[in-house]
Amino acid sequence: MVSFAAPPGAMPPPPTPLPKRPTMSLKRDSSYLDTDDEAGLSTTTKRLKVTFNDHDDVRIIQDWNDKSFDLVKEEVRIGIQRHLAPDDLRDDAQYSKLLQTLGQDVFSGDAPGTNLLKKYVMALDGKVTNLGECGKLVMAVLDLSWLGRDEEFIDVYTKFLVVLGSTNGKYIAPMMERLVSHFERLPASTGRLPGEEIVTRAVMFERLHATIHTILRRIPSASSVLLRMMKHQFPNDLSTTKSYLQYQRHVLRIADAVPELKAEVIALIVQRLVSIDVQIQHDLEDLEDDQEDALLQRPRNDDTNLENEDEDDSDLDSVSESEMTTTEEEQQLRDLRLKVAKMDGTQDLLFEYYEPSFTAESTPQKNIAYQELLSQFKSFIMPNRSRHAQFLLFHFAQISPVYAAHFIQQCLSLTVDQNVPNTTRLTACAYVASFIARASHLPPDVTRTVVGALCSFLDEMRVRYEPNCNGPDRKSYSVYYAVAQALLYIFCFRWRDLVVGRTSPQSPGEPLIEEDVVAEGHDLIWYSALKETLSKNIHSKLNPLKICSAAIVGEFAKIANHLKFLYVFSILERNKRVRLGQFRTFQRNGNVDIGRRETAWDRKSGDAHHQLEAYFPFDPYHLPLSKRWLEGEYNEWQLPRGMKRDDDDEDSDSEEEYDSEDEDDIPEDLTGGPVHSGLHASSAISVSD
Repeated sequence: MVSFAAPPGAMPPPPTPLPKRPTMSLKRDSSYLDTDDEAGLSTTTKRLKVTFNDHDDVRIIQDWNDKSFDLVKEEVRIGIQRHLAPDDLRDDAQYSKLLQTLGQDVFSGDAPGTNLLKKYVMALDGKVTNLGECGKLVMAVLDLSWLGRDEEFIDVYTKFLVVLGSTNGKYIAPMMERLVSHFERLPASTGRLPGEEIVTRAVMFERLHATIHTILRRIPSASSVLLRMMKHQFPNDLSTTKSYLQYQRHVLRIADAVPELKAEVIALIVQRLVSIDVQIQHDLEDLEDDQEDALLQRPRNDDTNLENEDEDDSDLDSVSESEMTTTEEEQQLRDLRLKVAKMDGTQDLLFEYYEPSFTAESTPQKNIAYQELLSQFKSFIMPNRSRHAQFLLFHFAQISPVYAAHFIQQCLSLTVDQNVPNTTRLTACAYVASFIARASHLPPDVTRTVVGALCSFLDEMRVRYEPNCNGPDRKSYSVYYAVAQALLYIFCFRWRDLVVGRTSPQSPGEPLIEEDVVAEGHDLIWYSALKETLSKNIHSKLNPLKICSAAIVGEFAKIANHLKFLYVFSILERNKRVRLGQFRTFQRNGNVDIGRRETAWDRKSGDAHHQLEAYFPFDPYHLPLSKRWLEGEYNEWQLPRGMKRDDDDEDSDSEEEYDSEDEDDIPEDLTGGPVHSGLHASSAISVSD
């Protein structure tokens, strides 16, 4: 008979030191799970004395991995029982040995094998109701390297996790925390344990997701904990591009398997995408133009392709010697390049993720994926003036004319709604103009319908504002000027869609080549009310050509003159003598301008401070990896055929004087500040499904 006893008065041995296990930089703290007694294991541990009975059959175990299950169960029972005993009877010697056994480095020579660990897990499973006050022991089991072991161990371990979470709810959080941590980093070495067959990373990820799904199926309340842990464990700015994208790919996989979490998971990814996007725009302000171009168009030399799950990521956090000796400026550029790579990879990941959900036969109202994107667009993308995230909608809204019309309608609805903040209305109007101008798959009839709606509301505002108007005033009429600028911008890009005929005879079957009609000296017939509406407003006291962006006005003036649409250079010449800021009109509705904060520098900048910025959110997209999704969908800037960039014809002096100094950059530079706009609900576009 083997018994554990200590002679009276025996001196207790010192506590057994526990080897420190590597934590792989996991962001977790399980100290709150320890009881006051367990924070420092009992110091009254007694020296063990083994006595034998002559009638017992004693067998010497040559390999401690050959322990019988009964012996393991007895060790677990005694360790837990004596650990939970009252203070005067508490003895943590066996409990400490359990911790030491389970906490062994998996690659050490005396680490327990899979079969022995399986017995310990099964024994603990039988005592799971007593583990509420055994936090350290539970954490040791949760920290086991389990994904690279055999299938039988995976089954036993998964069953233990389910029973543990069902019995002791406080352990669900650390359990989910450790499971989610593998999304970012799962080294191939985890599947190459001593004495075990090699398990690939793809198989380990399958096991990981299967275990999570089993827990969620058996413990429904664990889904909220899982979501919280996915947010908490989301990689930070210092993570590598590969680990960042790997994490997002796996949380999207969770979203597909757990529908109730999908909206929150998508929101999490989009929020982080927008955050990086905005950070990049801020960082780019400190770069020269050539540095910015090189940064955005730089070929990718880092491997962010996650299709091969077997590729090792054990060195994701390594830092080369050259990176440790860089200057501050070089480090800033490297950090910025890392952000761009993460944003580019995330965009590509989302394009790929949503692509199967969009077909020409689907409808916006019934497409859950589209509704998800639209919700994120309204909640995060549009309010934050991102530079790239919005191209998800740009791409998928061009699947069919029905999607395009629906997206435009959503933006127009926000623009015309006087109950939403002005910033939202103004930005929504910029989205309408930019989408119409840049979406190459947009049918001409949609362009005409939107232009008709904008013209209708522009004239409605002119009739309302003009009687009390003293002169051009952005602060008082920002909505009006934003709509006017949107029309000028759309005309510059889509004027061909606004031509409905020509005054010269046309032979049957002869195609309409607008530039040829103009070259022959004939006039084009324009979409109904367009020319009349713009003419009335341009010549009104509101004087939109003085307030709208000088770059857009200048380009419109030249194109409109070339096409014999309108001649406005005389107005531009007259506007040079108009000084903004001297006109103020009282607004009964209390509207206030929400443009840039006025500073001493702004007051010295002249009229520019009182004019609209040229902000159009679908300006050229240059991210090297994800731009492949926009091939053929983007309407590049081009002048009418026969119109020279540098007008060397006999133009008026006023026209030459008004030319922008950086005219060649106009199509690329319209990435600036907020546009102030608003539309009446009655003028909203309506395209049937």
